[in-house]
Amino acid sequence: MVSEYIVNNRLKNKNEEKWRPKYHFTAPVSWMNDPNGLIYYKGWYHLFYQYNPKHCDWASMHWGHAVSRDMIYWKDMPVALKPDQDYENDPEGGCFSGCAVEKDGLLYIFYTASVKREGRLHQTQCLITSEDGIHFEKYEGNPIIPEPPEGALEEFRDPKVFSAAGKWYMVVGGSAKGANPEGDARVFLYESEDLYQWKYKSAVLESDGKLGTMAECPDMFEINGKWVLTCSPMKHPDYNKALYCVGDMDFESGRYTIEKTGQMDVGFDFYAPQSFLDAHGNRVVIAWQNGWLWMPWCQGWGPTSMENWRGTFSIPRTVTLNEKNEMCLYPVKELAVLENEIKEYRDYEAVPERRYLNPADARSFSMELQIDVGRVVSRYLEIGVLGAGDRATVIDVDLVEKVISLDKSQGDVYGRGRMNCPVELEKGKVKLLILVDCSSVEVYINEGRYCITGNVYPEREQTECWISTPYKNAVIDRIRIASLGSIWET
Repeated sequence: MVSEYIVNNRLKNKNEEKWRPKYHFTAPVSWMNDPNGLIYYKGWYHLFYQYNPKHCDWASMHWGHAVSRDMIYWKDMPVALKPDQDYENDPEGGCFSGCAVEKDGLLYIFYTASVKREGRLHQTQCLITSEDGIHFEKYEGNPIIPEPPEGALEEFRDPKVFSAAGKWYMVVGGSAKGANPEGDARVFLYESEDLYQWKYKSAVLESDGKLGTMAECPDMFEINGKWVLTCSPMKHPDYNKALYCVGDMDFESGRYTIEKTGQMDVGFDFYAPQSFLDAHGNRVVIAWQNGWLWMPWCQGWGPTSMENWRGTFSIPRTVTLNEKNEMCLYPVKELAVLENEIKEYRDYEAVPERRYLNPADARSFSMELQIDVGRVVSRYLEIGVLGAGDRATVIDVDLVEKVISLDKSQGDVYGRGRMNCPVELEKGKVKLLILVDCSSVEVYINEGRYCITGNVYPEREQTECWISTPYKNAVIDRIRIASLGSIWET
């Protein structure tokens, strides 16, 4: 049942909060990071998450919990998992990230228990079960994996369990030398017949210094006969915050052959993605739409602790592979239920002066654009959102250099940055979907072939939305704008 305390905190400061997103998931109060245990179980979507219920800083991880019928409207539930055992009860540890699977109607939840003993991390893999997704029981035989494989050091966490070839498998993130400058990222594979007894199989990802020092939050799943491996590498040499690999997996030998790698999102804020299957069998992913201070591109978590919350989740995104086995991520179609007050324009003319589009809700809306390069004489467009005068977050579309950028350097006073995304044009056309949500701006290019996600913290009066081109004119085939409602109001 939803506690009165949580409901009151969702509602009491509603008119005072200028940064809390309307349609991105946030915890009711305090600190939130990685999504955990995503699953469709007995008619409900379950979203668990790393949670510190006491204040807005990371400490003593619990698991928060929410449920939904459609992945859009969410209902808060009581805290699902507390660090109350010796193997997890630590102010610098707790119940770290994990996953959920269903077997014979029973929900199995796996997580990492983390404590510090004599100055060293001790991370083990543990299990809880539930018959209804509401009440949870820790397995008395925990930890089910008490130590990392030989050669791995302290960093050993974030189990993700899946079935394949008639058995259960688990990938766990780790490092051969620890999460230090000399560390070497690993993803370890385990095998089980019954979800209780686990045997180490192999390392399916070895960095060799090229993929970071520690592979956090790994995931593995099959699409179109290919096996996809994702993780969030610490200190990746190319600053990749969410890596995907596509290849072939031989479960008999434990060998994973990588054919392609890429970034799931090139923006500032997309970390620890976890996938699950929706009610229709589609692969969907949700990520933590923030980042850690040790990331060189991160300027801090922003000012939302002034509103007594910190941490945002990405929109649920459907995962597909295109004909080149490149990953595409695009908001789930269920998001359309939030649309209202729709405006459409055909053959819209952009000029050097700003033309204002005026969404009905200028802080919470979607904007779709279809652009034919041949109709953009200047070959360059600027799209401003969350603006006021000289201050705005800007999407730059450079059709000559074939680069689309999210520039938040003038978007607020809290952070700076610009992310450039090289793109391939498809038959001289570009499709953009821009999602704006109070403190979130996302750009999806060509139906999710490229994604750029960033958080900004505008003042309340920053409500301008405009399009311009630096010289000459441009004609945009189609613009569709829809205000988007709240996921908490029903």
